[in-house]
Amino acid sequence: MMKERQQQFLDVVCAEIKAKKTHPEIRQELASHLEDLICEKEADGVSREEAIAWAIEQMGSPQTLGKELHLIHKPHVPWGLFGVVALLSAISLIGMSSVDVGYSDIVKGSFLDNAFRRQAINILIGIVLMFGLYFIDFRKLKSFSWVLYGTSIAGILSSIFWGITINGVNYGPRIFLILPDMTSYRPYVLIVALAGILVNRKESAKKKTWRSGLFNISILLAPALLLISLNSLPELVVYLISSLVLYVWITRDWIKSVVLLGFFVIVGLMFIFNSDYLMVRIISAINPSLDPDGYGYIYQVMREVISSAGWWGHGFGAVEQKLPYVYSDMLPVYLIHCFGWAGALLLLAVISWFFIKLLSTIRAIREPYGQALVLGLAFLLAIRLTYGLAILSGGMMLTSIPFPFLSYGSHVWFEYAAIGLLMGIYRRKDIGGVQNNTVLS
Repeated sequence: MMKERQQQFLDVVCAEIKAKKTHPEIRQELASHLEDLICEKEADGVSREEAIAWAIEQMGSPQTLGKELHLIHKPHVPWGLFGVVALLSAISLIGMSSVDVGYSDIVKGSFLDNAFRRQAINILIGIVLMFGLYFIDFRKLKSFSWVLYGTSIAGILSSIFWGITINGVNYGPRIFLILPDMTSYRPYVLIVALAGILVNRKESAKKKTWRSGLFNISILLAPALLLISLNSLPELVVYLISSLVLYVWITRDWIKSVVLLGFFVIVGLMFIFNSDYLMVRIISAINPSLDPDGYGYIYQVMREVISSAGWWGHGFGAVEQKLPYVYSDMLPVYLIHCFGWAGALLLLAVISWFFIKLLSTIRAIREPYGQALVLGLAFLLAIRLTYGLAILSGGMMLTSIPFPFLSYGSHVWFEYAAIGLLMGIYRRKDIGGVQNNTVLS
């Protein structure tokens, strides 16, 4: 009878908690707490029945307790991230609409006629992916880490053998007549895969060995070697930085990490100094006047456009004939041309808010795998956004890395997908149990 009373108490508590996946752990935690109270009372010489009744009374109203636990363990909607992504989407569509209005008569019948519609479709696909990943249980990805890793390697190999190169960028093979930006897909899937592999290996390892450490480094470097053969240097740099940060965070192996960092820096500098092409491009970005009619030309144009924009710009739909690729690489510069330095400050504020929300998301997650995923994906996005802002200085070398969420292209599919996974992890941050969050004392 007393056992039934305990179960009835737990049933009433759990009835108030909507997150059903937490019920088993909550029941176990509360039952353990009840048993502690019962044993405490029995030690005073009270009968088992009286001790159970006293313990349940000490727990208070089961409805109230259940409501308090529901508030702790209910899914948390990351409204801040939702808001900043919505703002970035709006900025992108405003920019594309301005391109349509300003350039439609100049280049009638070309790609620029449909910039808004095309980007709206890309964003819509990205939003579908975002919500799809938002509602899945991210922990299920952990068991598929090696599958994701193998898929990424296979994707890189398919690009090497069958990829289509446009303007020096290997976009990968066509898929059902569609040419998605596979250069954007690779780092995200690799980071998700590495997070699961490294966390699994850390949890299963009884002790650190040099063989285990060497294996971890090899699975990190293998994709890098393939990216080198693919001649995808910008994505290689982004991947190496993000994967190294992830490696340090998970393994806490500072010595190997410092050695790896030193190796990357030395090899990178040697490669740059031995490449006349890269040296000329870097120097031209820093000082365009040294090659004003060659590599330095575009940087001079960017600086002139930004400096002549003034506080309020030239207005919606303004045209700048000297500025190429206004819908993609040069979209942020074009936005400043249209909306001035005030628009640039607004863009900077939105991205700064985005950085703050990414940081708060990392700090809010306690589950090791979820934290590793958030850190890796957040770093990928932060590097790309920081690079995009650096381009606006007019002194950063232009590469194939697009401005996240803003520039035209299917790269936004994977950026929205990454945000969806980040938000899904945050949503479940308190659903895993009550061990770290309890109203009991």
